[in-house]
Amino acid sequence: MGWWQGFGPIRLGLPAIELGRAALGAALGLLMAALALWGLGAGHTALIAPFGASAFLIFTVPGSPLAQPWPVVVGNTVSALAALTVLLLGPPPLIAICLAVLLAIIAMALTGSLHPPGGAVAIATVLAAPGLGFALSPVAAGSAALVLAGMVWHRLLGRPYPYRPQP
Repeated sequence: MGWWQGFGPIRLGLPAIELGRAALGAALGLLMAALALWGLGAGHTALIAPFGASAFLIFTVPGSPLAQPWPVVVGNTVSALAALTVLLLGPPPLIAICLAVLLAIIAMALTGSLHPPGGAVAIATVLAAPGLGFALSPVAAGSAALVLAGMVWHRLLGRPYPYRPQP
């Protein structure tokens, strides 16, 4: 087996109907998050790109440790806070992005909230260069809305979410 074979497609093994349900759930979850943010006065443009990745995890692989409520909400939020901290230091944009992701990973590890989209939240925060409120809305509020949507969706489908493995 050559090293190049690792670049081939990986099949999740999910039936088409399950993938369709996951895709529909993700779309509806993002709509719910947008409506929640709009209700908070942030508007529909407050949906940030990393929410797409969070929605993918919540609705497609809800049993993953990376898709649970704590990593989604806390991981995304501490990543935004890490990026805002870097912005206070004033480095050039490329350095700020790299430092923001570095600090986001450390912050997520320290809080037990590893969530891969958090790295994207750090980058989005640096690129948007917002104020401190950005960590609360759209990041924390939008993440919480996605988790709530996931809880409702999976309950409607008769599935557990959040998922806790049995000891």
